[in-house]
Amino acid sequence: MERKLSKVLCSVLTVFCAITWGQTVSSTVLGILTDPSGAVVPGVQVQLMADATGEVRTGVSNAGGLFRILDLTPGTYTLTVKSPAFKTLITKGINLASSETRDLGRVALELGNVSEEVSVTATSTPVQTASSEKSALVDSAELSSVTLKGRDLFGFMDTLPGLVDTTVTRDVTAPGAIAGISINGNPSGKQDFTVDGITDMDVGSNTTVGYEPNMDSIGEIRVLTSNYQAEFGRNAGGTISVITKSGTREFHGSGWWNHRHEEFNANSFFNNRSGLPRTLYRYNVEGFSLGGPLVIPHALNTKKNRLFFFVSQEYTRQLVPSAAHKYQLPTALERSGDFSQSLGTNGALITIKDPTTGAPFPGNKIPSTRFNAVGSETFLSKTGVCSLK
Repeated sequence: MERKLSKVLCSVLTVFCAITWGQTVSSTVLGILTDPSGAVVPGVQVQLMADATGEVRTGVSNAGGLFRILDLTPGTYTLTVKSPAFKTLITKGINLASSETRDLGRVALELGNVSEEVSVTATSTPVQTASSEKSALVDSAELSSVTLKGRDLFGFMDTLPGLVDTTVTRDVTAPGAIAGISINGNPSGKQDFTVDGITDMDVGSNTTVGYEPNMDSIGEIRVLTSNYQAEFGRNAGGTISVITKSGTREFHGSGWWNHRHEEFNANSFFNNRSGLPRTLYRYNVEGFSLGGPLVIPHALNTKKNRLFFFVSQEYTRQLVPSAAHKYQLPTALERSGDFSQSLGTNGALITIKDPTTGAPFPGNKIPSTRFNAVGSETFLSKTGVCSLK
């Protein structure tokens, strides 16, 4: 029963995934197996398991002792190497970013029985030796521990080397949030922004994003500054890559309400001096996230290692002052077609001409016979001025 349901769901997912294109965000782990003398060890099976989902990928070292495991999603992994005459090697805490090639270097096996284990914890900040690219990473720990006033992911750009943000304020997310970002001195508009490998820039503007994920839905933010792969070559000024979260073997969720109001702010000096109240400053940002395994008890994914889901939504409400706008509305006389008292900014009479002859209307008044009634409104034919009845 479980197998049948899995096949049906996989078929449905395949249909939807087949219409999705984008840059790859998968990563690679590689290394060279050696014995205590430093000689390479070929033909050894290597197993890599994702800590969050339990997914297992395997590989075999070649004649040069090299193993390579491809198409890995970003996350934390555990490497297990088993071979006769050697102790089982377990390396934990291998953190992979998106589109990263992680070289573990020479992985030394110890002589002994396969039932014996050697446990190693991978370094948290490894030196990148498999690629010449320069990049900066905002991982899940920073995303969860650093509070951004406007919950705008581009607010993290100020914390990364080589990036400058000239945006005056980030009170809330906005389509133009990327406009003030400069990477390695490149001017604004030369950067690319991707979400899960898909370019998220407005096709008609290099300073506008189409969609900005909320903070609780982001797994990592990676900025590629230089020497990156050709697949990221849409814009020459750098790439800001966002990877959203995925479901794991355990259920996780969050809920939030970010409330800002002028009642929490001090009034400005000049407002106090003039007896004016505090300026409007009202923001309410609320949302939720939920992720976990897709399970039907005793029927589908009972081991919680196949199908996962993650959903998140954020709502933003704001009330802030805006610039004053001035509009000139037609007077009661003008609505009836009488422009005999309509003066321009220079004080001169605004002449209304008959579009059919080019001559001014007598008395600068449009005859009622030229009105065209549409519903409850009467429009002056070919003039753009309307009379409401």
